[in-house]
Amino acid sequence: MPESRHRRGGKKRPRDFETHAPETKAAPSPTWVPATGASLLGLGVLIILLGYIDEVRAFTRTIPLTGTNTGLILGFVCLIAGFGFLSRWR
Repeated sequence: MPESRHRRGGKKRPRDFETHAPETKAAPSPTWVPATGASLLGLGVLIILLGYIDEVRAFTRTIPLTGTNTGLILGFVCLIAGFGFLSRWR
């Protein structure tokens, strides 16, 4: 009877733990990452809310961020950037 081709002839196949280095834990984030993320979230909410308060809108009529959708867009950009920073926090 002929021998099968899949025999290795006594050779040992290396296992994953023998060929790959063990995974290391990622270093913790610097302290400025969560502080910046939380600040951007707060700033975004503040910019959006200030655009909808009538007294602030009348007081800051000369600032272009409160009369148009620019303030709303800037507020959402700050919120997205804040969530981006907080997603990188370890």
